[in-house]
Amino acid sequence: MAPELSQFSILQPLSDADLQRLLQIGRVRAVPANHRLICENEAGTAVYFLLSGQARVFITGADKREATVNTLGSGSWFGELAILGDGLRSASVITTAPSRVLSVPGPLLRGILVRYPEATERLLETLGRRIRGLTQTVRGFALGDVYHRLAQLLGELALEQGGERFIPNPPPQRELVARCGASREMVARVLRELRKGGDVQTSRQRIVLKKPLPARF
Repeated sequence: MAPELSQFSILQPLSDADLQRLLQIGRVRAVPANHRLICENEAGTAVYFLLSGQARVFITGADKREATVNTLGSGSWFGELAILGDGLRSASVITTAPSRVLSVPGPLLRGILVRYPEATERLLETLGRRIRGLTQTVRGFALGDVYHRLAQLLGELALEQGGERFIPNPPPQRELVARCGASREMVARVLRELRKGGDVQTSRQRIVLKKPLPARF
């Protein structure tokens, strides 16, 4: 199974012996969709590597509404603060598809990584990217209205192929709602107006961005 670990950039500098050690000290699990791996505000000591599947990272407000801050696919890893020491989880993570996950105790992983300067450098780069991404997310919630947050999200999810911009297998509306930090009614209204204006074409299979989205709603 060690070759599966080569998809994680932070583990690529490790020797085969240390990759095998990670598998020995860690735990590989197959979990179904909607399985919560991490709970916000709970103590966490493990780092998780998503060998296959998908997951969603979200935070929950005092009113119990969820806001998605990231989505993860195979090759993603999370719970990285456990490498730095024990502490409370800053967000929850739940699978959105059947997945296989390797969990490794943070202190043991740290003991291996410190022997590889390149791995340590990649860890710092990853933490930096995630801090910048979180800052942008917070800025969007604080300063952007629902339309701008949804427009930005659609742009981030879109692929370009054959001169067409589209989102294949778009997330369900409840996930768009969570990631925009808005009500279901408001997101539905924005999508409806974009369809009426010929800006987007939606179906269960894809969302096509017919033209650049308007600067204002």
